[in-house]
Amino acid sequence: YADMLCIVEAKQERALDKDGLMQLYIDSDSLFLHQLNRQFLWGLTICADEVYACMMLNDGLFVSPAMRISELAGRKMLISWLVRWSMCPDDLLGYDPTMHRVTVHSDVDVVGSDNDDVDDIRYRIDCYDDESMETIKYVTKRTIMSADDILGRHTRCFVATRYSGSDAYSSATEVVIKDAWPPTNYPPLEDPRDEIKLLRKIHDTFKNDAPDHIYPELIVGGHVRLTQKNRSVIDTTDAIFKAAGVKRIDPSSDSDADSAWNQQLLRAHRRIVMSPVGHSIKTVQNEAELIIVLAEAMRCYSSILSQCGILHRDISTNNILVVRDGKDTIPRGLLIDFDLAVEVNKHKRSACPESLGTMPYMSIANILNLDTPRTALDDWESLLYVVCWLATVGISSDHRVADAELENKQIKHWRIGTTKMIADAKRTHMHSSDNFQFSIVSRYCSQYKLLPCFAIALYNALFGNNNCPGAYLDDDDDEDDDSSDDDDSDKSTDGPNDPLIKRGAYVDEIVANLEGVLEKFKCKAQAALKL
Repeated sequence: YADMLCIVEAKQERALDKDGLMQLYIDSDSLFLHQLNRQFLWGLTICADEVYACMMLNDGLFVSPAMRISELAGRKMLISWLVRWSMCPDDLLGYDPTMHRVTVHSDVDVVGSDNDDVDDIRYRIDCYDDESMETIKYVTKRTIMSADDILGRHTRCFVATRYSGSDAYSSATEVVIKDAWPPTNYPPLEDPRDEIKLLRKIHDTFKNDAPDHIYPELIVGGHVRLTQKNRSVIDTTDAIFKAAGVKRIDPSSDSDADSAWNQQLLRAHRRIVMSPVGHSIKTVQNEAELIIVLAEAMRCYSSILSQCGILHRDISTNNILVVRDGKDTIPRGLLIDFDLAVEVNKHKRSACPESLGTMPYMSIANILNLDTPRTALDDWESLLYVVCWLATVGISSDHRVADAELENKQIKHWRIGTTKMIADAKRTHMHSSDNFQFSIVSRYCSQYKLLPCFAIALYNALFGNNNCPGAYLDDDDDEDDDSSDDDDSDKSTDGPNDPLIKRGAYVDEIVANLEGVLEKFKCKAQAALKL
């Protein structure tokens, strides 16, 4: 897959054209996974004597008219497509002109590193900084995350070092490069939710008053720049469409164009260089290390919220990393990925209701999009779900629970079904301590001793507050409505006695209790590691 231009899918009959397109899309995922400098893909389907050219982008699929090669006109059209592909510049083939593939030869030294820790195919990447307006080059060492789906943000992450004139990997300080295509409703440089702006604010806040915890430190942050007709332009989906001679249609602007392939979101290509370099939370060696990592990450979370006024809104297993200063040192936790974060009022510290996040870690109010401000409690609730999930499925590969075994556990309902079904399951599990312990905690992996107590303490602090206990409506306000059993069920009328709404008045008190729980169990975990 690493050297393919496109995939060709062949079927015996014309009537199988839809099957051919579906299979092309599925197979092209593998090509996209292995070619880390591809922005979009081309493909061909052949159904008997009909050929279709396909262009696959973040939010849609372009399919050409059928080229019937049994007829002269169809053959001419196909030849024109092939000639166009053979003569057009690489960027029109979907290759990112700011990522240059480096061929690793056996005689290229990888200084200060084991060869097994370096990708066979690496990239020299141009990283533009919006503030300094300078471009700094880096060479990747290994891939942390590869976009395995053509649709969506195309988030890719690399460990890299500063380019010094040679493609050989050096022993210079390692950094992380995040490359992504998030959607935006604003001109790219004016987007208030731009992760680059939020990370720059964190950097500026902490640079003169560094906290005693680690945090994502921005080094370079900017929108990828392209040269089109001797002009520097920001790389967006608009730029791709313009280069292809097609106008992008905004999804909300033309109700008559619902089926148009070019009706796609505006996406901006952003590239961030930051430190320190972390590893997956699944690399912790035991439950004590997990608790320490989570405690450190949430200290970072609280500092960023209180000092920078930034609400993260996506606490998940993917967004908490493990950082080690040495092989046998106690790990630290790093909170990353501020793609969904938002600036909030430092005093109210709440955000407008929105349903976003990562299943199965989303808070109940978030899943149902309840008409109540999003606060730190939603993120702390997500932390509780992270603990429960890892304690159930296993915190490392050595402890991993098989999917078949997971099907027998109640926690499976946190990721299966409609949003209402998932939220109802969580409400039931979280409504009382007995429910929580019987349905969730009792199903943890048997070797864990600290995690059950840790989860119960977090639960009691979050759902056991006397002013807003549980997760269901009070009996007087809880009206059964069997008619609403779909995703669009409106839960905004649950009323002020819903504990998930009532707790908004006690955020500071509940958060203080949660932070106390975290500090207490961090000390217990540190003591366990010293035994």
